[in-house]
Amino acid sequence: MNSIKSILIALLLTISLSSVLAVDNAAANYQLLGIDARSIGMGGTGAAFLDNVSSSYLNPAVLADVKRIEFSSATRQNMEWDKAHNALALGFMLPIGYIAASWQNTSVSDLDGYDANGNPTGNFDNSDNTLGISFAAKIAKLNLGFTPKLYLTKQQDESKSGYGLDLGMLYHVNRYFNVGMAVRDVISDYDGEGTEVPREFIPSVAAFPFPGLILAADLSGRDNFDETRLRLGAEYWLGVKDDNEIGSSLSGIRIRENATWSDILSKVQAGIRGGVNDGAFTAGVGLRFKMLEMNYAYQMAHEEILNDSHVYSLLLRF
Repeated sequence: MNSIKSILIALLLTISLSSVLAVDNAAANYQLLGIDARSIGMGGTGAAFLDNVSSSYLNPAVLADVKRIEFSSATRQNMEWDKAHNALALGFMLPIGYIAASWQNTSVSDLDGYDANGNPTGNFDNSDNTLGISFAAKIAKLNLGFTPKLYLTKQQDESKSGYGLDLGMLYHVNRYFNVGMAVRDVISDYDGEGTEVPREFIPSVAAFPFPGLILAADLSGRDNFDETRLRLGAEYWLGVKDDNEIGSSLSGIRIRENATWSDILSKVQAGIRGGVNDGAFTAGVGLRFKMLEMNYAYQMAHEEILNDSHVYSLLLRF
C-alpha cells in the first residue's frame, strides 16, 4: 500500500509542475522529437525506465541497466517540408559500466534560397547532426550517466560545429517504482559562436504495478521551467512473466548464449502503448523476440511536428 501511495504522489507532483506550453524555435529543437518508437508511442516518456541503448538520448543513466551489446535504428516519416529524421545507437558493457555511441540527424532538401533583396538564389539543403558518447554506471540502486555531444550543422556551403553535455540519474526505489532526472545541455555551444542550446530538465517517474505494465510520466522543463512539456504514457506487453532476471522494468529479454535464427525469434511478445506528449495523442505497438525488437509509433501533430507522423525503430540484442 505504501508503494502505491508513493507512486501516486510522485505522479501528481510531476503533473502539477506542468504549465502553459510555448512554441520552441531555439537551437537544436529537433532534440525534442525523440528517437525511439517505443518511447514516442508512450508520449515521449522513458527517462525513468527505457532500459535499452536508446536511453543514450533520453537519460544516459538508464544505460547502466542494459546487459548486452545493443544496436538501435529509428526513422520518422511524413514530416512537414519533406524533413528527414533518423537516429542510430550502439552500446556495450564494460567492467565498470556501459558505454554507447549515438547519432541523430535531421535534414531538409531543396529549400528555396533568396538573397537580401528577395531574389531567388536556387535551392539548398540543410542538415543538423548530433553525435554522442554516453557512459553509465550503477552504484547499488542508483544509476549515474553522462553524454558529451558534438553538434554539426550545414546550410548550403557553410558548416558549423559545437558541443553539449547531458547528465542523468536513475534511482530504483523498489521493483515497482523508479525515479529519474536528466539534464540536457548542461553546458553547450551549438555553432562555435556562443549560441547556447536551452538547458532542459527532465524529472521523471515510472511505475510497474505488475509484470508487463508500465506507467510513466516525464516533465520537460526548458530555461528553468519557463517552458514545460508534460508527457504521460502507458505500455502493456503480452506474455511477460514475473522474472527477476528481466530487471526493474520487468520488460526485457536478456540473451545468455549464441543462438540460431529459430532461437533469436523465440520468446515472442506483443506490446501495445499509448500516451500524451505536449497535449498531442500518441500510440504504438511492438513485437519482441529474444534478440530482436520492432516498434511503431503514431505521433499526432503539435508545435515541433506540424504533420501527424509515424516512427519506426529496430532494436537488436547480442
